[in-house]
Formats: sequence, structure tokens, C-alpha cells
Amino acid sequence: MHNLRTLFLLLFFGILAGCSTTLTTERPPEYYEKAEYVPSDSYVTLPFQIEISKLERTVNSEFRGLIYSDTSFEDNDHDNLMVKAWKTGDLHLTANGNQLAYSVPLHVAIKKRIVIGPSFLNMTDTREIQSDLVLKFRTRLALEPDWTVSFTTFSDGYEWLSTPTVKIGSLDIPLPGISDMLLSSNQQDINKGIDKALREYFDLRPVMQKIWHDLQIPERISEDYPVWARITPMELRAIPLTSAQGILSFTAGVRARAELFYGDEPPYRLIDSLPDLKITSRLDNDFNLNLALEVPFTHLNSLARQELIDYRMTEGKYTVVVKDVDLYGNGENLVVALKVEGSIRGTIYLAGKPEYDPGTKSLVVAGLDFDIRTKNVLMKSASWIFHHGLVKTLSSKMVFPVGQQLEQIRQSVQSYLSPGTKMDYFTLTGTLDKVEIRDILITRNSVKAVFNLSGKLQVNLN
Repeated sequence: MHNLRTLFLLLFFGILAGCSTTLTTERPPEYYEKAEYVPSDSYVTLPFQIEISKLERTVNSEFRGLIYSDTSFEDNDHDNLMVKAWKTGDLHLTANGNQLAYSVPLHVAIKKRIVIGPSFLNMTDTREIQSDLVLKFRTRLALEPDWTVSFTTFSDGYEWLSTPTVKIGSLDIPLPGISDMLLSSNQQDINKGIDKALREYFDLRPVMQKIWHDLQIPERISEDYPVWARITPMELRAIPLTSAQGILSFTAGVRARAELFYGDEPPYRLIDSLPDLKITSRLDNDFNLNLALEVPFTHLNSLARQELIDYRMTEGKYTVVVKDVDLYGNGENLVVALKVEGSIRGTIYLAGKPEYDPGTKSLVVAGLDFDIRTKNVLMKSASWIFHHGLVKTLSSKMVFPVGQQLEQIRQSVQSYLSPGTKMDYFTLTGTLDKVEIRDILITRNSVKAVFNLSGKLQVNLN
């Protein structure tokens, strides 16, 4: 009788030991904070360069031959002079800073009427003189907010190669007023010729309007992968005109937000109006491509289930098997819900913060631990599970690689920029130096890893 009772007790406690404990854990609330990121500003430089030799040729084509003709002795307050002046050679332009200096070589034919004796006798004599001189000018150039270039031209003097004189008897009488007259009377015409030539090269607004428009249209940058670049320009700045080594130049800069997208063409909104130009003493040249790489929860759950379903935990006489996994957001934390069977039945909740591991180029769940509500329940009914190393094991399995996709995008962008991509009016060239993680956001549908691809980008006019 005693042996029968002992056997019964052993069977009873054995059955109890083999029975599973049902957990009544509270599910951490699912909620998502407003997950938005502000892209870093980028700066795209647009160098404008004009060879002074080309400008010189254009000016000379506009300005040649007879440039002054006074055929009356009576005009100019009866000055008794008739003057014709021809441009005898090319203008030669030199640049210093934002100024152009140039000289105009002239051959001058002068007729001087000389009154002999009292005026009432109306006795005159006419003398003809041939001479050469060089008129000198400077033009100051300045960029204006409306994308025009203003030109201010002023006299820089003159140089007679042979001084015109009238010989009367044994006297040589100089005619110094001729040079001043030629200088003042020709300055307006010379200004017009210079102005016309300069405007042909500095008609900036239509060029900038086209660049401003085209930059805003998303561009697919790879035929192999659905990678799109979207640039949203915000401001235009420029360094004042300057010159060096026969080149007249200035550099404009576009402050913009540049983003990369993987998948479908991103939406965009065109800002048609070209903003006013702001003149500055320096331009930034840091180009930042902002990439929001989204890993959908459907993909995260698929990877997690591949790793964890049927994962078995054994601790002494206790065994638990994972039957399902579900990931969702809890503010800035990622919740891992494990549905388990065996010695305990129910759902175990763990939580951690998603981070990017540059070593493995993967998203990981950092600081993964049991949710406090789950921990309180387990302490009472299944504390053995804390000794199993479940957290460590889960942490090693909750790894979601994004490195291959990230590298594909980086290579696509670099391939797009390296040879120079030609658009209608301009060519994009640049380099990407490094890739850095900026932030990780949890949205209702995905975990969004925000990367920054930094380097230099330049727009060169075709």
C-alpha cells in the first residue's frame, strides 16, 4: 500500500512537471511617433568661365572701321574743325579683378580752318593733319540680383602716338582738344559695342532658369536598380566676378536638399520662379545625398521568422519552442513578440532600439531585453528562462543586412557622376567620399534608416 502511494505521487508530480505554464503577459502598446527627417543641406557649385580672348574677338567684330566723323567746321560751337577717326587695329582686353581694361587704336584725319586777318574779311586757310592715338577705357562688371550683369565704363586716358599740330609760318600750334573730343564723343559708341559683346556672353538668366527647372525633376541614376535622385533647390548665391590667367569667371552656388530613393519615382513639386541672386564672399561646397532606406515590416518579419521559428530553448527539464515572431513599433523602440509553446505557452515580449552596425552593415536591435511587463510575469512563473541566454541569442539573430543595397546605391550614384552626366544645358560631375548613418526612424510600415552620402558635386555648362 505504501509503495502504491509513492508511485502515485511520483506520477502526479511528474505530470505536473510536464505540464506547461500559460503566460498572461500584457502586450506593449503599438504606436508610432511622427517619423520625419529633415535632409541635410547640399551645395552645388556652378562655375561660369569666359575666355577673355573670345570676348575680345566678339568686341572687335562689333567695333571696326570709321568710328567718328565730324564733317562741319560750324558745329561744336564753330570749332573750325573737321575730324574723322578710324579704328586701325584690334582692341586688346586685359582683366584685373572685376574690371576689363582695353585700348582703342585710332588713325585721325583732321582738317583745321584758320581765319586770316579780321573776321569781317572772311579770309581763311585750311590745313590737313594725319595723326594716330590710342584711347583707353575701363569697364567694371557686377552681378545683379536679377541675374543680369551691369557694366560701368569710364575713361582711362589717351596716348598720342604723334601729336597733331597745325603749322602757321614757323610756328607749330598743337591741337590738344582733339583728343578730349574724340574721347568724349566715342565713349558712348564704344560703350555700346562693349556692352553688346558682354551681354552675348553674360545672358545668365535663361541659362539659370533652365538649370533651376531641370535640377528639380527626379532622375533615375541606374539602369540596373530603381535608384532615383531628387534635388530641391532653395537658394542661389554667387561670388563676385573676378579674373585670372586670361579667364573671366564667377561661381554660383545652389543651396538644395538632395535625396535618394529606392523604388518608384518619387513625387516632386516644381518651383518655376528663379529666385534672386545673393552675392556672397564665399560658397560652401559640401554635397550631401540624403538616403532614406526603408526596410518594410513585412521584410523584417520574414527574416526574423526564417531565423527564429522552431528555435528551441532547453533549460534542464524545461523546453520552449518559438512558433511565431512579430515585430512592431513602440515609439522609438522595436518590439519583438515571440509566440512560444512547450513548458510555457503564450507570448513573450522583448524590446530594443534599432541601430546601424557599420561593421556588419546591418540593422540590429540594440539593448534588446524583456519588456518590463513580460519580465514581471516570468519572474513569478518561469524565471528559469532568464538563465537560458535567450536575449543574447535573439540579439545575434535579429540582424537585418542593408549593406548590399547601400553599396549598390553608392556605386550607382558614383557611376552616374564619374564620367559626367550630360543634361540639356549642363553636365553633372562629382565624387562621393563617405557614407554615414544619420538616424533610424520607425514608421507604421517600416524601419527607415537615414544615410548621408557626402562628397562634391559640380554643374558645368555644356
